[in-house]
Amino acid sequence: MAETNCPYCNYDEYDVIAKNDYGLVLPEPNSLSEGHCVVIPLRHVASFFEVTDKERKSLMSLLEQARNELNLRYQPAGFHVGFIDGEVFQEKVEHLHIHIIPRYKDKVLKLDERWGISD
Repeated sequence: MAETNCPYCNYDEYDVIAKNDYGLVLPEPNSLSEGHCVVIPLRHVASFFEVTDKERKSLMSLLEQARNELNLRYQPAGFHVGFIDGEVFQEKVEHLHIHIIPRYKDKVLKLDERWGISD
């Protein structure tokens, strides 16, 4: 069930990079590197540990699709993959989202406050 104030429930179909029966891939609006995207379940669920087996498998399939697409588009050297589960660093994540962040040779990836890092 979609939540009215959730940016991941209220996405624009035009932005969808990949989609299956249980999830989709969207570009990350606050990108940390070129091609940074998020994999999200279609169902509004906060925790990776609350998704069903079918949802989990579909999210992993979408993660692989995202990696393949990013390799084709940007040829990164590698990827940083991660997500925050639960209330961490005074930020409560309301809709599960898995970040896939392309890493580029000779470019430092600067994580931000979403990852508990501050200057």
